[in-house]
Amino acid sequence: MARHCIHYYFSQKLTENASYALSAIFKLYPDAYLLGSLGADLFPTEHKARLAAADPIQLFGVTARHIFTSGSKCKLSYMLGLLSHYALDRILNPYLSYFAANGVAGYFGGKVETISREEIEIGVDRHVVRDYLGMEKALSIVGGLGTRKQVLEEITDLYGSVLNDLSDIYLNGHKTYAMLEHVCPDIPLAEGLGRLDYMNRENREWKNAQGEKRTLSVDEILTNERETAYALLEEYMAMARSDKAPDESKFAVNGLGETI
Repeated sequence: MARHCIHYYFSQKLTENASYALSAIFKLYPDAYLLGSLGADLFPTEHKARLAAADPIQLFGVTARHIFTSGSKCKLSYMLGLLSHYALDRILNPYLSYFAANGVAGYFGGKVETISREEIEIGVDRHVVRDYLGMEKALSIVGGLGTRKQVLEEITDLYGSVLNDLSDIYLNGHKTYAMLEHVCPDIPLAEGLGRLDYMNRENREWKNAQGEKRTLSVDEILTNERETAYALLEEYMAMARSDKAPDESKFAVNGLGETI
């Protein structure tokens, strides 16, 4: 999965031109939205993998119905953050998988080097910190998020009531609360940052999960996917407010980029 800073950056960019309705939720529960934007990436490996592979129609449809019934704006804000995470993951995960399998090339005709998926994730995250986010902002989420107790309690209930069942992971409330409370992003060092084209800025060809050819850089993904993300956020708001069934065409792939 993509790492913490790129998801933080992408989710925060979405708050800049959001509709009035979305902005109102973000402002009420910014800590819930931030926690949601990091997804389950800081949970145990099995949990985050199963949540990413979950059917998004069910994942977002069932949670929206739960929020419609409960009326919780805190849970809504968390799920909007999780939706921003999903929107980026479903295109970025295939990108990461492709270059982990095929190697990352050096700039200006440099040789292709076999790099682990984790190293690529770190390289991309470090570029986002250096080129977009800034170290000061990145450090503001390192060492803990400072999520309010009320928010932690509501999101723990969301996992216990809905999310754990949807991802076939069963954690008791105490463990879920503890994991949510101790979410702690990091900013590890990346090797070869100036040598290897982690961001695909030379627009080399790669393939998505369906085998379709792409040449997008991570920079282009971060810009291009905002429109799609806004459409998903607005769809979810409509679902959570009126018990609307999800538009299945908008949730055609899961967080791994696989067609469902």
